[in-house]
Amino acid sequence: MIDDTKRHGQAMKLLEEAGMYVFTSVATVFNSINRAEPYKSYRRSAIKEYFQTMNVMAQYPNTLGLLAGNSVINGPGNQRAAPVIRAVVRDLKRYMKLHNEANGQRILPIGYTSATIEHLDTTVLDFLSQGDPASSIDFWTCNRYMWAGPSNYQISGYDQLVARLQGAALPIIMSEYGVNIQKPRQFEETAALYSPAISQVFSGGCAYEFWESRNGYGLVELFNQEQYRVKPTWTAEQRRDKALARADDSRKTAEKRHTERGRLSIFHDFVNYRANLDATRNIDHNWEGDIMEREAAARGNVDRLQRKWAWEPEYQIPDTVVDWTEIEDLVNRRGLTYLM
Repeated sequence: MIDDTKRHGQAMKLLEEAGMYVFTSVATVFNSINRAEPYKSYRRSAIKEYFQTMNVMAQYPNTLGLLAGNSVINGPGNQRAAPVIRAVVRDLKRYMKLHNEANGQRILPIGYTSATIEHLDTTVLDFLSQGDPASSIDFWTCNRYMWAGPSNYQISGYDQLVARLQGAALPIIMSEYGVNIQKPRQFEETAALYSPAISQVFSGGCAYEFWESRNGYGLVELFNQEQYRVKPTWTAEQRRDKALARADDSRKTAEKRHTERGRLSIFHDFVNYRANLDATRNIDHNWEGDIMEREAAARGNVDRLQRKWAWEPEYQIPDTVVDWTEIEDLVNRRGLTYLM
């Protein structure tokens, strides 16, 4: 999630120079799909914000894709949000196509991040990915905290996850992983994630998370004394003391560096993660790209109308709230300079 009213060029350039790519959600603090009332949250003001996020992120070469939703469906009771997610994907794709034809702006892949709901994974995935490519997702990401401490492919349940998603025929990314029951985390699942058995289904993953926060999942922490002097509250002092304690704890921190922005603590978690990630560089993957392309084409030809979904017939994909006639007219006359 980004603030589409601010400039992000400097940050994105630094990430690009470091070889880092970015996924971001189109949702904002004030506009997102409300799982409790998804159809009410599908409104023109929300779509306008989504379009603006797309405009901002499409200009950066290291934007890898956009997410139409993040863990919107987290149980059987809110599956009815699926048609709304698909409507957002449809609108984003049509808008990007118009923008591309008008001024050559990049067309970004659109995806969705699922919550940890194994029994609903394939249903929601099928609904969002099958059928007309103009309204289907291009990739799927999922948050999975399954590999807890010493484990393996079978005990962790990775084998069942791979089997369940085997026929997806679109890029799947593990958007969050790294249970912190064992400290420091060893990240042995990283080697498994990039192994031939799993990489036939998953296109890598993202260890959670980079910066240390209150949940204790950070790989590194930046301490700047000035930020606590500006707001010398009791809570801020507590956070400062805890940050200093972590930095001085050799069981937690592997290395300390002094930077222009403050003292950077590199945790053992990061060292272990990097070591396991580096070890995957020489893994030989036997890709079967031609088979995946045929499977992807087959999914595009699936007629979703012939399948019964759990939320039907009461909930259908809503008609667009975008005035496309107005937008197309503006594109034809002077380029896409106005949103809705």
